[in-house]
Amino acid sequence: MELSTTEGQLEIVMEKPAFNKFSLKEAGLKEDSYTVEGGNLRLKIELGYIQDYRFYKMPVIELEYENNIKESGWIVEFNGENILEAKDHSGSKTVLLLNRNKMSKLVHRHENTLIIHGDFSEEVKIKSSSTLNILEEIGH
Repeated sequence: MELSTTEGQLEIVMEKPAFNKFSLKEAGLKEDSYTVEGGNLRLKIELGYIQDYRFYKMPVIELEYENNIKESGWIVEFNGENILEAKDHSGSKTVLLLNRNKMSKLVHRHENTLIIHGDFSEEVKIKSSSTLNILEEIGH
């Protein structure tokens, strides 16, 4: 798993599937947090080839912040299709619950990309302890 950062974007590329929950730190974020300066975040996750595994019962993305935020807006796309739109009103964490069945219908043969767009009303620091739980092995 490899994580790269550019302004406003975190990109995670999985050479092999990451089963169960993993943190941004485990994905490779070196700092304790990632600062979203302009208020717009793009989190891109390249899942690659999906065959001998499936989506977690309820795929979950939990983003934790160093400070309480006022409001955030979220759009999640999987393979170019919008699968979730949500508003989060305040707090130190956002939890995005994804629809496993909807995602399963959109799986491509070789490349599968999950893109999460976050729109914040202010600068925010996303903690490296934020987690993603997307895939599980078949039979587990």
